[in-house]
Amino acid sequence: MDSEQAPALGMQTSSSSRFAWWSAATIFLGAFLLFQVQPIISKMILPWFGGGPAVWTTCMLFFQVLLLGGYAYSHFLISSRNIKRQTIIHVAILVIAALSLPIMPDAGWKPLDGTQPTIRILLLLAANVGFPYFILSSTGPLVQAWYSRFYPGQSPYRLYALSNIGSLGALLTYPFFVEPTLTTSAQGWSWSAGFAIYAVLCSGLAVVAGRYTSNATSPESTQESDEMSFDGPPTLDQRTAWLLLPAIASMMLLAITNHLCQDVAVVPFFWIAPLSLYLISFIICFDHPRWYRRTLFAVVTALATFGLCLVMLGDQVDSVLAKTKVSALLLKLGVTLKFDDLISDIVVEAAVYLGVLFLICMVCHGEMVRCKPAPRYLTSFYLMVSAGGALGGLFVALVCPQIFSNFVELGIGLVLAFMLAVGVLSDQFWNAWILNRFWKQCVAFAICFGLLLVVVRAQFVTFSSDAVISQRNFYGMLSVDEDDADDPLLHIRELLNGRILHGSQFVDEELSQNPTTYYDEQSGIGLTLRHFPSPDAKRVATVGLGTGTIAAYAQAGDYYCFYEINPNVRLFATTQFTYLSDAQDRGAGVSIELGDARISLERQEPQHYDIIALDAFSGDAIPAHLLTREAFAEYLRHLNADGVIAVHISNRHLDLTPVVGGMAEHFQFTLLRVETEDDGSAGKAGSDWLLLTRNESFLNDFDVLESSEVVEPGSYKAIRPWTDQFSNLFEILEKPDWMPK
Repeated sequence: MDSEQAPALGMQTSSSSRFAWWSAATIFLGAFLLFQVQPIISKMILPWFGGGPAVWTTCMLFFQVLLLGGYAYSHFLISSRNIKRQTIIHVAILVIAALSLPIMPDAGWKPLDGTQPTIRILLLLAANVGFPYFILSSTGPLVQAWYSRFYPGQSPYRLYALSNIGSLGALLTYPFFVEPTLTTSAQGWSWSAGFAIYAVLCSGLAVVAGRYTSNATSPESTQESDEMSFDGPPTLDQRTAWLLLPAIASMMLLAITNHLCQDVAVVPFFWIAPLSLYLISFIICFDHPRWYRRTLFAVVTALATFGLCLVMLGDQVDSVLAKTKVSALLLKLGVTLKFDDLISDIVVEAAVYLGVLFLICMVCHGEMVRCKPAPRYLTSFYLMVSAGGALGGLFVALVCPQIFSNFVELGIGLVLAFMLAVGVLSDQFWNAWILNRFWKQCVAFAICFGLLLVVVRAQFVTFSSDAVISQRNFYGMLSVDEDDADDPLLHIRELLNGRILHGSQFVDEELSQNPTTYYDEQSGIGLTLRHFPSPDAKRVATVGLGTGTIAAYAQAGDYYCFYEINPNVRLFATTQFTYLSDAQDRGAGVSIELGDARISLERQEPQHYDIIALDAFSGDAIPAHLLTREAFAEYLRHLNADGVIAVHISNRHLDLTPVVGGMAEHFQFTLLRVETEDDGSAGKAGSDWLLLTRNESFLNDFDVLESSEVVEPGSYKAIRPWTDQFSNLFEILEKPDWMPK
């Protein structure tokens, strides 16, 4: 090599190294922004749509569909032979996306009522984050394609693993760093600044990649290199696998996220934990084939899925074990095993479901990566993968709520995952020595078929219902059950949201006037309504309708207003229960304001309520936006000076005392707790209410003093005050008894 060639070679090597690092930085930042915007924008709009888990599911659907759009755009852009045109188009879209910043929705997007929430959320997201998210979603395939052209002899797939590491970093930093330290507006501005940096990086990379590929690499030479290193065009079976395997993983991701949020809390941690495991499976599978041990993951996934289904069957499995004396044998060994009690707290339940999700994603993504194509087909590969993810999202977010009255997608996903794991094992061993005889194959088939029957039965048992009526929509699943129909004195009708009781009423005409469950005469709201000192008729507002039980206290001249976001709750309360119509027959005024309570109250003139009851639940989850300082300021605008705010805080997993206590301190209220126990009688349920008031006559009432206790400042955990810009449900999650406090 002569002296003149050496510097040129050094410059070429240096330029090549810079392009590789530039590509890595662009992919990492793009992926980080792509996934961090999801919890940021979701938390921003969560209060406007009731604070339920379906808000996150709908947001995920939007992101999956737009990801598909970004992958389609990158596929067709790379397919163009005009490199200069590619660069101009991509830079132009980057500029347009940057001009759409910042990503903070205007208050004009707040819905007027609770109807058509899915369409409204999709339109809101499209208008506020559509362009930035679209261009971010195209980054991975585009940069990998540019990298492949720049380095025709190297595989670009490890850049996909790097992309998922960036995505995972975004998700993990959100609940532990971003959410606790930054307000939602600060989150929006910080993300927008990060996108501006990304736009500069990506624009420069597009220009450099365009110049290099147009001057140094022809499509023919790239294709020749690919054909020497990889197999030919993908088959129909491969393309089908690219579509269906991600669809199963996506369906399980959303179904398990829904399960965790529905009866626990709509907190970003429960959005992020499943999505993080989903991404980790991508990282592991795309980094190197050695990480996905096909046989091991298939066996463990099949066993874990089957085990979860045994837990779903619960008491039926315990009954079978008792008959076979297995339980007695285990008891002699000092082991107490009851499947019905295995999932009894949130930590164990979340760990079980998240573990099953991770295993299923590993099998789906591992099998998908096994049939990945040559680099020149990578944009079509990613297009099909994203289409599969969108297909799973569409099924869970749009199809299931329309055609099913239960959350059956989790059961469908478990059955498909079990069949997939067994199919992988069959592919591995069907012609191996372990199954090299026909009788062995018959035995294996019979065993697998028997296990499959158990898995399928578990889904029927879990989702079957004897409900009088059941309906599902965006806000959850409602059903009406009847108990003890043979005994008129015990015959009771119940309203359930998922598995959580939301009120009941005796069917007997005389008993039907009695308030029940969390609202009986000894409860906090019952105590307040019976002993509130007012010579005039009372004006009462309730956030959350349920069965309308609180209207049982209404007398002639009283006015009761219920704020309810779910149209199905209004339908059930007015057609399946009679509390509201009975109150009207007694001469009380009753009205129902359909829509989010915060938004409805903001649009009303002061209503001069004597009592405001906060009883808004979705499953066991409580919308955080109803417990912020701004929310309480709005309640005070509608509350008389001597009025009472009654907050229902009964919950299996959250301790809301620090939140409500902080509000009482800030607004200088006396805080009372009224707690009742469930004595097992019909229509009875234990409850925990907190009452905030400055009314001295009410506070000094003998019955109030006897039935309540004053909650003093300092007797509960001190937390950062909740505002519309900041709330953190994660810090008030109750720890199980076995965890250190």
